[in-house]
Amino acid sequence: MGARQVHWLRVLLIGLAANLDNLGVGVAYGARRIRVPTLPNALIAATAYAATWTSVVAGAFIARLLPPAVANTVGAVLLMAVGVWVILTHWLRRPQPAAATAEAAPATVLQVFNAPESADRDRSGSISVPESLLLGVALSINCLTNGFSAGLIGLGAHATALVTALFSYLTLWGGALLGIRCAAAWLGERATVLAGCLLILIGIHQLL
Repeated sequence: MGARQVHWLRVLLIGLAANLDNLGVGVAYGARRIRVPTLPNALIAATAYAATWTSVVAGAFIARLLPPAVANTVGAVLLMAVGVWVILTHWLRRPQPAAATAEAAPATVLQVFNAPESADRDRSGSISVPESLLLGVALSINCLTNGFSAGLIGLGAHATALVTALFSYLTLWGGALLGIRCAAAWLGERATVLAGCLLILIGIHQLL
């Protein structure tokens, strides 16, 4: 596999890893019959694009201040560290009862990050445009760390941000369909762990 193909494969895998949480959120929403209409989903994807682009540019700026080998190593180690952190926080996270999170008003980014169903603050069964902005910020936290690492290892800002935004839209939409049709809670549980494993594998590959 040539260098260009490897480059794009890393872009795709980082974009996917940043959004596997979205797949789990979509499944949870579908199982609870919470809709994410097209416009709110597009705004969530736009937030992912902005967060990823900004963090990749920041990572690339830091990379220019370091020797290439050091920047590559730091980026790879950071990817692996984020992967381990994602897996550990998934195992340690204690989900709150739906009633408790729904009554939290107003919801904060941290509350939505830990319990995405709390984004539906008015319990309407649909994510509105204002609610999508809060949900988008919560879901883009992973984009910030992954994007910074991508910048350190030399991935392009626009390509990484665009792929991440596309996966953001598709995973949330697809997860909701899965949740509605088969209430696949097991998929949501495993999506976060899979994201962490992907990041660890990307980091290891970058070091080789």
